[in-house]
Amino acid sequence: MSNQLTFTSVIEGAAKLPLVRIDRTEFLEKNLCKICTPAQLKVALSEGTLQANIPIEKLDKLAKDVINAETLKVTAVSTASGIPGGLAIAATIPADLVQFYGHIIRVAQELAYIYGWDEIFTESSDLDEGTESQLILFIGVMSGVDAAKRALTKLFGETAMKSVAKRVAAKALTKTWYYPIVKKIAAMLGQRMTKDVFAKGVGKAIPILGGALSGGLTLATFKPMSHKLQKHLSEMAHMTPEEYEKYNAENTISIDEEDFEIDTEPEEVVNKETASKDWTCSCGTTNKGKFCQECGKAKPADLSQYKCDKCGWEPEDKTHPPKFCQECGNRYNGNDII
Repeated sequence: MSNQLTFTSVIEGAAKLPLVRIDRTEFLEKNLCKICTPAQLKVALSEGTLQANIPIEKLDKLAKDVINAETLKVTAVSTASGIPGGLAIAATIPADLVQFYGHIIRVAQELAYIYGWDEIFTESSDLDEGTESQLILFIGVMSGVDAAKRALTKLFGETAMKSVAKRVAAKALTKTWYYPIVKKIAAMLGQRMTKDVFAKGVGKAIPILGGALSGGLTLATFKPMSHKLQKHLSEMAHMTPEEYEKYNAENTISIDEEDFEIDTEPEEVVNKETASKDWTCSCGTTNKGKFCQECGKAKPADLSQYKCDKCGWEPEDKTHPPKFCQECGNRYNGNDII
């Protein structure tokens, strides 16, 4: 029984991977300097981005840029890379699951920090219960679990929306209030893994191709999950303290089974601008429909387009930009995706 696969064991394994833990200060200093003043950055580092008077629209844009950048990384990384030598649980936890959730934990931290969260990981090499619980709530939201959304909403008031935190604290809440909910969410997600229907269980978000991802994760998995968390955090951030309290009061958390069901509606993450335009298949054929007229391959779910984030220059073929901007010399990367 000690070798039984559980959701928490997967998370614990993923958290041990190199580069999974994001340093909040380093991340915010690197990214906020592009969208705010030095004074705003100072407040964001000490009190959180929502206290720094940074326009939420700018935070939304940054969050989407981060998702695009992480998606580029996740599709290029081998599932075998980064596993600590001799990871004790490697024999019982599939490497593809550990690798996938390593990337999920990375983007969850980044999105949380953009929307005002404090440092999530402690200095300890092991996950403490509080950190693990927050990560499970993030992943629960990304997986479409209604109870996770409601619990994270309440936790959002205690962490990011500090203007209402005092009133929440006055209600004698402690950070242990969500532990029973987290345990139930983890158990539910774990059951779907052990039944070998994990792909369908988590919002149809993680299709395990032939039993292993073997070298990469697709846009149809990682990106929709990331957007679900970004969308929920953004909705909270757009609210005034009064609107938040009203929303929170109307969305109480119960232990009813229906609150722990997974939303199986796949979230469409399609670039609206490219949806009606020509697209070029990997075989080189230009197409208009959903399938390549030459080789029959399906049109990608997200055909990214590029625009220089430094000067605004757009290549003639937005989906296949040159390596460098022809106007200012900026090298195209994930930050230039529109």
